Amino acid sequence: MSNLELNVAKTGQQTCTINGIRLHSAYDPIKEAQRFVSSLDIPFTPSLIVITEPALSYCSTFLRQSYPQAILVAIRFTHDFDAYNHLWDKVVYHQELIQLLQSYGEDMILATAFFSWQPSQQVFPQEYNHCWQQIRTLVQTSRDILGTRAYFGKRWLKNTLSFCTRLQNTSTIKSGSAPVLLVASGPSLKSSIHFIQKYREAVFIIALSSALSPLLAVGIEPDLCISTDGGYWAKKHIAPCPVPLALPAEAALPAALFEKNIIPLTYADGPEAELLNICKIPRMPAFRNGTVSGTALELALSITTGPVFACGLDLASTIGFQHCQPNCLETAAETKDCRLAPKETRLYPPQLPSQSLQIYAQWFASQSNRFKDRFYRLSDSSYQFSNKLGTIKDIHWEDFSSMLKKLQLQAKNKKLIHPEILCQTVPPQKQRYEILLKTLETYQVQKLPDHWISTLLPAEQALLARSLEKTELEEKITEKSAQYMKEMIHYLQSMGENKLNAI
Repeated sequence: MSNLELNVAKTGQQTCTINGIRLHSAYDPIKEAQRFVSSLDIPFTPSLIVITEPALSYCSTFLRQSYPQAILVAIRFTHDFDAYNHLWDKVVYHQELIQLLQSYGEDMILATAFFSWQPSQQVFPQEYNHCWQQIRTLVQTSRDILGTRAYFGKRWLKNTLSFCTRLQNTSTIKSGSAPVLLVASGPSLKSSIHFIQKYREAVFIIALSSALSPLLAVGIEPDLCISTDGGYWAKKHIAPCPVPLALPAEAALPAALFEKNIIPLTYADGPEAELLNICKIPRMPAFRNGTVSGTALELALSITTGPVFACGLDLASTIGFQHCQPNCLETAAETKDCRLAPKETRLYPPQLPSQSLQIYAQWFASQSNRFKDRFYRLSDSSYQFSNKLGTIKDIHWEDFSSMLKKLQLQAKNKKLIHPEILCQTVPPQKQRYEILLKTLETYQVQKLPDHWISTLLPAEQALLARSLEKTELEEKITEKSAQYMKEMIHYLQSMGENKLNAI
């Protein structure tokens, strides 16, 4: 436990020590902070400036003077200096650095300057080392996400154009009061299947796309399936989907499902939001998340006043299969197993600790105080999760039964109302096609908005944000944007007005 002592410096300002080590000058802490800021070497225009444990935070004033456009963030190693948090635009604690990615996104993280208030390194060596390991992970994760966006940007836009053009039947969800059950495909789902069958009529079931096959295999049809992945492999999970399907326009959708019952979701960012809007396609708000389970949870909380439960939400590597079987991708992969490339060799790498799963689990943990009283993680009493999701409670199906009875009593013997899926209409396909074509042709000759560039050219946009000399990069972005619009126009026209209903 730290032993904080506040003192008065020679110049009259407050200074302090912890465990006998000075965190600020005993003579002039203001001058010390000014020298610290003037010594910073930032060869780009930073979106954020992050200082690890700045203690009494004298440096914030000079940072704001020198970098007025930057968001100032303090990473705390201790709560001893919480009284000075108001001097920063945002304060996070070193155990919760994932909040920076969630709050500002990978673009801003990659345009961030990170520095340490050096005296804190001596006072909090363990916290300092942990913090900077997390910072390295945060930056690497942001790079990975940016790489994914750069790779899939055109595919997401093509998916959106196809979605907005070929969609035939749309629906929305009317909120209710009954419990909602999210079904993920983690290994723990297997032990919960018979409980889902038992309580089927009492809950509104939302199946994550990879959990659809295990449910259908035992005769359980969920009320809704949700998919958010834009990759072609996502189509395998939802190809047999016999129930209403919720997904954003940028997600991958098999051609045969365009005539099915679709609930469009919108993240309200990027081209998909704009194109859904100009095509006048009804949609429901959704929250972009690295994992479909996070997006599904936010949707579930918005369609009921009751509690939300999740089963199969392991979010941790385990021995053997990483998903409840049957799994469409596993079924396809096992056809290639042979003596020289056996199943055991294929299954081993996913059993190792996964950075992606850790990030997903950290998201739930960081948000847990926001929905801890409405969201619960379910498992059979014989199954114990290997991780915790912050303050979210892990309960067993016996607890669920007791909570359900209590809810029914509180409803005064009235039937709990399930969320209801209601049909909506969309403008004619020909009208949507013409609007999309006109929009693309306009953007081919005009500068693309930033939210389009962020989707199609995220790497170039990130580089532009860090660059001091922008002219050459801006010209390159303009040239590439025009070429992309040309490709998108060709793609849209390749569908053709006479092929809009083709499968």
